Amino acid sequence: MTSTDGLTSRVRTALRAATLSQRALAGRIGMDPTALSKSLRGTRKLRDEEIAAIARACEVSVAYLTAGTGPEPVVPQDVRDRALAAPDRRDQILAAATALIARRGYHNVRVADIARQCGTSTATVHYHFPTKEAALNGALEYYAGTFRARVEREFSQATSVRDKLRRLVEVQLPVAADDIDEWSVWVQFWGQAMLQPRLRPAQRRVYSEWRRVVVALLRESRAEGLSPDADVEALADRFTALVDGLAIQILAGSTEMRPDRMRELLLRAFEPDLVLTDRPR
Repeated sequence: MTSTDGLTSRVRTALRAATLSQRALAGRIGMDPTALSKSLRGTRKLRDEEIAAIARACEVSVAYLTAGTGPEPVVPQDVRDRALAAPDRRDQILAAATALIARRGYHNVRVADIARQCGTSTATVHYHFPTKEAALNGALEYYAGTFRARVEREFSQATSVRDKLRRLVEVQLPVAADDIDEWSVWVQFWGQAMLQPRLRPAQRRVYSEWRRVVVALLRESRAEGLSPDADVEALADRFTALVDGLAIQILAGSTEMRPDRMRELLLRAFEPDLVLTDRPR
């Protein structure tokens, strides 16, 4: 077991001993529930201050969480015998399904794999997601939600419309493992929607929400006089098409495209109407 696996396992034990759900713990320590969920499934590293906050909330020592030293918290018998509450179990299954689909591929993931990852039965997985297709839908919704939250956090720190657009470019780049997982699920869903028309409404809705963010920002820039003559709809189409095409090139390794080159091209996607780079027109 790696040190990260050991940490997350001990955090889960501390949670059970304190009879807290992940959501309750996140609320108690002021942490984004999605970030906590990612940390506990190993796709995000817990920060030192987060570990300290978890230790306080669960009434265990930091040494126990980080190194397994000191007294181990006692999980009450009724908690050991009780299944996870339905919302927590669903979240657990969704997190496992999402990671497996992203990394193995939709067609290479069985319901039994998801159940094994969660330490539960296939019947329990089927209860929450009746079909594997439903799990794929859930994965798309999951990543759409995390993406929206990330964009909102970035925008809340922006100092101008230009800064928002630059930050919008940054969140598109497939750099970190979570970014690549997100793109993997999106591209796979896109492929399935081409073959199965019943998936298209969900795909269209998520894509439309994303495009509306781009259009709204471009309209805001035009209202501030940054791009007074811009065709907002055309610029949005150009930008979104570039985002998708460049990311697919990186994920598939079909060209020598890299994230830094993708960034450069996306920053120039709105020219000549709107200049985001530092170079002169």
